[in-house]
Amino acid sequence: MPNKPEHTEQGWRYPVDSSRHHRENGWDYCGHAIYHITLVVAERQHLFGELIGSSADTAQIELNSFGLQVHRLLRDTPKYYQPKGYALKMLAFKIMPDHLHFVIQVLDRLPKPIGTVVRGFKSACTSLFKRTYFSGDDTNNSQIPSVIVHFVRIFADTGSIWEKTPTGYHERILHAQGQLHNMISYVKDNPRRLWLKKKRPEYFAVQRNVQWNGHCFSAVGNLWLLDSNLCAVHVRSLFTEDEARNYMNGCIITARKGVVLIGAFINPKEKQVLEVAINEGLPVVYLLPYGFSEYYKPIGNLMEPCAQGKMLFLTEASNEIATRKSITREECSHLNAIAEELMQISMTN
Repeated sequence: MPNKPEHTEQGWRYPVDSSRHHRENGWDYCGHAIYHITLVVAERQHLFGELIGSSADTAQIELNSFGLQVHRLLRDTPKYYQPKGYALKMLAFKIMPDHLHFVIQVLDRLPKPIGTVVRGFKSACTSLFKRTYFSGDDTNNSQIPSVIVHFVRIFADTGSIWEKTPTGYHERILHAQGQLHNMISYVKDNPRRLWLKKKRPEYFAVQRNVQWNGHCFSAVGNLWLLDSNLCAVHVRSLFTEDEARNYMNGCIITARKGVVLIGAFINPKEKQVLEVAINEGLPVVYLLPYGFSEYYKPIGNLMEPCAQGKMLFLTEASNEIATRKSITREECSHLNAIAEELMQISMTN
């Protein structure tokens, strides 16, 4: 039965339905859960503020007056909905220049789905913008930032400050151990990652329809890495512990000699090779089973090597949204086969 439900601690769920753009068919959106919600400003305008800081470590977002008001609205959302019977806890949030993230926990069963809360917050922000800027001749006020003046014209056409999407917002539901820590770290790390992206934008632009030796890829990162000699990283399940250790050490030794590692880095031992490569600043081609959204950015410790031109992400997936959280055995075999094939091609060029 393809859509057989599974009961988790967070509620009943079905397999991810990718056609619903980050919604899970059959999920109980009134029940206990933790969500990572992302809202994007229309046309990616810097409506809330600007990035400041002289380095990635000092990067932060300087909110303008409207951004500060949105900050307060978001912070106070659980308090606002409490009298309405919504038991919510804001675990983390970050207002960026052109979008925002928040991680919110449902503590007790909600009167209506969590989407009601998100839509209410979106409407409150839009109403706030309309009251603050969209009246009379306010746009002629020299104290209003130019981006606000420009956005008033956009708002006049759309009637909302938010990006139009099929479902109104992007979500991630916490399903597995460790996801909460990753979610919160991701949210808090946004200014640093944005600083790195702005430093070398060419390495973070999504490049589609990249034709390479019979494959059609989407790519993020330094495409020139494909012109190097490649070493496929594939730790076989049949390896003994000694064989696996020798193989892993051999991959790193080869990479230190200037060869670029390539693989899907799926199992724990392959991830160890990836971790050592990143720590030593060795270049890597990373094969992924899912597609890139228009604003895809690497997460965690993958950002720095990408900004340095030492990382390339490749996918053959045609979809542009990364919806899956797991990978099938067939996908593993396919990605490993691609790595082996590209390695052989690099050795003959």
